[in-house]
Amino acid sequence: MNYTNSSRKTVLSDYEHNPLIRLVFACGAGYILLHLAKIVIFMWGQVPVLESTRFFYDKILIHFALQPMEGILQRPWTILTYMFTGLGFFKLFTSMVWLVVFGNVLQQLIGKSEVVPLFIVTNIIGGVAFVVLQQYFPLAGYDKMFVGADAAILGMALGGITLAPKYQVYFTRSLAVPLWGLVLIYIILNIVVLYGNHNYPLIGLMIAGALTGAAYVMLVKSGMKLGEWTNRTWARMMGGFHPKKKGVLEDKEEIRYDLDSILDKINERGIRSLTKGEREFLQHHNDQ
Repeated sequence: MNYTNSSRKTVLSDYEHNPLIRLVFACGAGYILLHLAKIVIFMWGQVPVLESTRFFYDKILIHFALQPMEGILQRPWTILTYMFTGLGFFKLFTSMVWLVVFGNVLQQLIGKSEVVPLFIVTNIIGGVAFVVLQQYFPLAGYDKMFVGADAAILGMALGGITLAPKYQVYFTRSLAVPLWGLVLIYIILNIVVLYGNHNYPLIGLMIAGALTGAAYVMLVKSGMKLGEWTNRTWARMMGGFHPKKKGVLEDKEEIRYDLDSILDKINERGIRSLTKGEREFLQHHNDQ
């Protein structure tokens, strides 16, 4: 497969069928729910103002955030929930922008079906690294808890670099920036700052996520279908957010969209760039 050619689709191309936008909505929903709980605490008035922040961290955030080993053993579901929320709006917003930029690269290189699985796997491995490193470099106070999708963001970034080092990210039809340049900016803005603060567990989370992303895309490149089970689970989880098709017309529109996407891929990178599943889909509908 030829991964050297950059796609001229913009970052927000085909947003209606874009799993990245669904991830952004999921993270945004997690953020809203978490902060609605915080607002209720302030409005409730049963907790003194000076103690409301501590109450939020100790009684609410602890059930969503990544935390040291003893907390994970008591609340193992947090290895999944931590990636779908955030504390600060600006941090969440910038993270989602980076997620869309780097994730769009992965979509163009290995297909949309692998984006959500890679997001989940890189965050899980990064989360495990964070928990383990806190055994050796314990963090103080509320720094010992973390929420965010940073592991997946850097995983997607390094995954794209691994497959296509010369890839150009098109923000418009004419404005392009080298992928490696964007990755460098992200690393400077995040890991360098964290190193200065001696937050080694969070640095480990991001490095583990990055290496997992690179390994993941190489396995996909070799022909492994890593995303099938994750996509089935994700489809069940997201089913409530998307109404089912109401008739044949909608099904035909969806099939036509998928066919157009495959034909675009052939025009951009050649028929050899298609995955086995895309070839079978194309053959099936060409025979009809």
